Amino acid sequence: MLIGLATPAVAQIPATLGTPVDPSLRWMPISMSAIPRVAGKVDSVFIDRKLPAHTVSGGDWVSYMAARLGALPIPDSTGIRVAVDSTRIVVDGRIMDLPPETRVLFGPMMMLVDTSTTLRAEVIIGPSGPGVVRFVLATIIVNGYPIPESILAPFLLRVGARYPVLTKTGRELLVAVPPDGKVSLIHDGVRLWIDPSAQNATPPQR
Repeated sequence: MLIGLATPAVAQIPATLGTPVDPSLRWMPISMSAIPRVAGKVDSVFIDRKLPAHTVSGGDWVSYMAARLGALPIPDSTGIRVAVDSTRIVVDGRIMDLPPETRVLFGPMMMLVDTSTTLRAEVIIGPSGPGVVRFVLATIIVNGYPIPESILAPFLLRVGARYPVLTKTGRELLVAVPPDGKVSLIHDGVRLWIDPSAQNATPPQR
């Protein structure tokens, strides 16, 4: 799978954004060991076609995306955890759980907060066409309060510069899949699947 650039999908932000996480959802850790595990399943569904579908836990999927971004290694002791519902991926942790190079990106804001400060990032899937899935960082919440856009935007610019695979705004990426490949958020996971109707679709005549 390939990662490219996108533009904001503000109109698609769900009503659940920033709301408490459903207590029935499972929180899952991120880890280095998840990366080859997910890569194998992605290949099995989208390339080798050995599986028609597979569901990846939120923690494993975010680990895989971190590898695609080049945000490695993932420390074994990280306190970052992930929950997924049908509208969003919630990544939860503390500033102290972030790698040092990531903490540096916060710039002067680091002087205003303690390292035990809680962080929550919420990612949604934006409008996507055949062969591509669009992931959008919708918000970052610090100690229960959303970061104002006037502070968030400069921070994300630094993120975009640190990880060039992202758009310069640092907010979005595109994940390429086969034309009949689909990625969707479900309760407790990210579902990868092949859409038979897309497989059998007849291209329009010119």
